[in-house]
Amino acid sequence: MFVKNITLRLQSISLSVWRYSLLKHILFAVATLVSLLTMGYYFGTLDQASHIPFLKKFADPSLYPNDYFIDLRLHHYSFFWFLFIPFYKLGILEISMFVTYIGVLYLTFWGLWNISKKLFNNPLTSFLTIFVFMLPHIGFSGFPVVEWTLVNRIFVLPFLLMAINLYLDKRYISAFFLLGILYNLHIVSVNFVLFMFLFASLIKIREIRYQNIIAGFIAFIIGALPVLIWKFGGSPVQLESNPEWFWVVSRGVLYHLFFLFGSNFYAPLLTLGGVSSIILFLIARKALAGLKHTTTISLFMIALFIIIVVQAFASYIYPSTIIIQSQIFRAGLFINVFALLYFTHYVVKLYGTKKINNLHFVLLITTIIFSVIPAVLLVVLLIRKVISSQYWVVLTSFIVPIAFVTLAILGYALNVWQPGIHIYPQKSAYVDVQLWARSQTDKTDVFITPPNKSWFYYIEWRVGSDRSSIASLFDIAEIAVVPQGLSPWKERFEKLAPGVIQKFNGDPFASIRQTLKAYYSLSAEDFKRIAKTYKASYLVIEKPHRYELPKVFENEGYTVYDVKSDE
Repeated sequence: MFVKNITLRLQSISLSVWRYSLLKHILFAVATLVSLLTMGYYFGTLDQASHIPFLKKFADPSLYPNDYFIDLRLHHYSFFWFLFIPFYKLGILEISMFVTYIGVLYLTFWGLWNISKKLFNNPLTSFLTIFVFMLPHIGFSGFPVVEWTLVNRIFVLPFLLMAINLYLDKRYISAFFLLGILYNLHIVSVNFVLFMFLFASLIKIREIRYQNIIAGFIAFIIGALPVLIWKFGGSPVQLESNPEWFWVVSRGVLYHLFFLFGSNFYAPLLTLGGVSSIILFLIARKALAGLKHTTTISLFMIALFIIIVVQAFASYIYPSTIIIQSQIFRAGLFINVFALLYFTHYVVKLYGTKKINNLHFVLLITTIIFSVIPAVLLVVLLIRKVISSQYWVVLTSFIVPIAFVTLAILGYALNVWQPGIHIYPQKSAYVDVQLWARSQTDKTDVFITPPNKSWFYYIEWRVGSDRSSIASLFDIAEIAVVPQGLSPWKERFEKLAPGVIQKFNGDPFASIRQTLKAYYSLSAEDFKRIAKTYKASYLVIEKPHRYELPKVFENEGYTVYDVKSDE
């Protein structure tokens, strides 16, 4: 009776939300808050380790002199961060980015609601869809729908969902034009949707008509013209392979973006999640084949699968530079979106047609929501086929929470999941050093900094200090997009962490450990030689390591030494 009351209440609330706009927007607001609290928010981490310094350099050209890394900004083709330059100059960059992030989360849930409504026209499905996407679901590449920081791929996502809606509405020119506008903000994400549209359009050319395809593509070119002019006036498209560059970026810290399998546990785990999503979609598609847009979404999924295959071919056989640059395993995000949308409605339909009872319905929906890795959902579904109903209920009640808690503990232990809201740089001894450098040293000063100090939640040196550094292990994330950066990075990094590059094996945790060990194997004389070579003024050392050098700053975690050349 208790479970039945839950299902009746869900149906009642979903109908109310469906009918009344205010309740719908309250639901989106609640989803935004839950997602924010669950995933957290951080300033200056992840991709912002490069984007924030780039933004600052565009706004103030006097910053970051003699830093090879900052020159890579000229080859990062996006106008997104230019939008924040006025806020940076007003001193409200952090606030403006947080407000934008909240708005993007809200719009993403709105976009998911609209897609669900368009595909299924079912109040309960749309309502449950919002709950499903409040928590992360990981597949190919490991990128969840919602991330914990503002980056341009997150910003464009709700608008890409809007473009998909326009396409399903047969408003092809508007859909392609919107993609063109978004191309100026994040090329890679738009390429995925653009390929989906073109593939589906060509397969359905008799229905869509070639005139609409041509007109749509012209509309896309018009919308994308600013960034296309920038791109073709800059570095050319490189179809040839660059084996050394690919080896470094993939084996250094980004193995999961290129390979399906490996000796490390996380690459196969992500692949298992992606493959599970495809299987779940196929199961749902078979039952929902009669729906209006199922054929189109199926073509989208085929297009996305082709992208995954192309990336696998490039990674294992011919590492074409443009394919590796594009990191097209990221298309797995859309595979997850479509799979979860369809499987959620599949469960709702099973319940609506009395093929499952109230208890099974609640357990399946709960499993969808809490299956961080979709493989958990697939396992639960397969078990249901082979054991009795009573045992399945008991087993599922154990499997789902155990899997969720295990993954949460693992994520926390590996520092890949750290909930918390940090509108400004998170306070730490390392950030304290950065703030000292910003306020007490000249803009022209160059620092030798620990090259291992960055990760998902660390504030990278250049972000907090506004000062140049020699090199970082995590500069690789930007070099993966801009191959021109490999040579200067390799030269600098080899001096800071001698012998580490040769030891890269695809395990980022091992790369971090080896970099840390190599950095602190250097002597005071080694650091002085590096300082002379790159005109560095200061050396940052983490305690308890100490050197016989002039000390200029110290806190509970770090010591800063003066290493200016005597010449």
